[in-house]
Amino acid sequence: MPSYATAIGSSSDNPAALAELAGIILNGGVRYPNLRVSEMHFSAGTPFETRLDQRAGKGEQVLSPAVAAFVRQETLSVVEKGTARRAYNSFALPDGTRIPVGGKTGTGDNRFETYARDGRPIASRAVNRTATFVFTIGDRFFGTITAYVPGEEADAYEFTSSLPVQIFKTLAPKIAPVVADRASY
Repeated sequence: MPSYATAIGSSSDNPAALAELAGIILNGGVRYPNLRVSEMHFSAGTPFETRLDQRAGKGEQVLSPAVAAFVRQETLSVVEKGTARRAYNSFALPDGTRIPVGGKTGTGDNRFETYARDGRPIASRAVNRTATFVFTIGDRFFGTITAYVPGEEADAYEFTSSLPVQIFKTLAPKIAPVVADRASY
């Protein structure tokens, strides 16, 4: 949800909402209904063959295409030159063509703080620690990786958004065959 809290990085957006936003950006500002499984095919070539196929519903324009294109370009910049640089060039087609990766990073050291009347801090306790990488791969794939430590245990951790970006980079070779198989770049 657009808000001041989102602008300063302290919103309550969850990973699914962030992934949905990445999909809206990839689709030129159009939100399509979420589909978790698009097709299942069981017992091929037998009398029990079953195919379950779910078609995506009609999309709704929720951002102007110009805004979506601008945001997409900026997310590519975050990976090429910014806080998600380590994800740059993570995917390539068999012919060597690089598949563009875009993203947005965020880190939260969420605390409950108490201050004296004069503004002096009195107490601080960790509520949780989060680090997120919302990503797009080419023009078809998107998702979110989040590291999360709840409660006061969060005081023992100092990770930043570089952790989920590194996880993305580590997973890239396992995901690459699926991305290359579905490429239309």
